[in-house]
Amino acid sequence: MYALEISTSEHAGIGIVSLVGEIDANTAPVLELELLPIARRYNRIILDLSAVKSVSSVGLRKILMLYRVIKVHDGQILIAGMKDDLRSIMWAAGFLNYFIVAESLQMGLAAFE
Repeated sequence: MYALEISTSEHAGIGIVSLVGEIDANTAPVLELELLPIARRYNRIILDLSAVKSVSSVGLRKILMLYRVIKVHDGQILIAGMKDDLRSIMWAAGFLNYFIVAESLQMGLAAFE
């Protein structure tokens, strides 16, 4: 059993990926398998990380991979609900320059309207 639950939905043409658990070396390959088709289908994606406990360097690379795939089609990714420690890590790594950030999924949806 993986320590990451992935659910997907759509709202007004926006792909929503909600994650629960940990993104690490064990769960990152599963995350990639789920994210790639979504990145090819939607031009705007919200990645809801509000229930993510931790993200390893492998997990950060998968999130950046999502950015690269959707950016090819001039798409946008919004990261919603990041906890402060993850936000600090992503800021230090320079990743926040690539993403729109919102405090919650609801605020993310509003940002895309």
